[in-house]
Amino acid sequence: MIPILGISIWAVAKGFILVAFFLYIIFSFVVVRQIQLMTETLEVGFETQLKILSYLHLAFAILVFLAALIVL
Repeated sequence: MIPILGISIWAVAKGFILVAFFLYIIFSFVVVRQIQLMTETLEVGFETQLKILSYLHLAFAILVFLAALIVL
């Protein structure tokens, strides 16, 4: 704890971690959007698997953020 300001260093660290996880969720949304655009433009033969993987990635990012909210 910083005595002058009354701010806990751990609270600041937790805030930064939560912000980083939120930015990672935004990144996951961008990945999903990019895969949607790619599969509309190109036909590579495994579009369904790519879309499923991107949605799983997004779901995992959201679950990790929610777990961090609970744990931290």
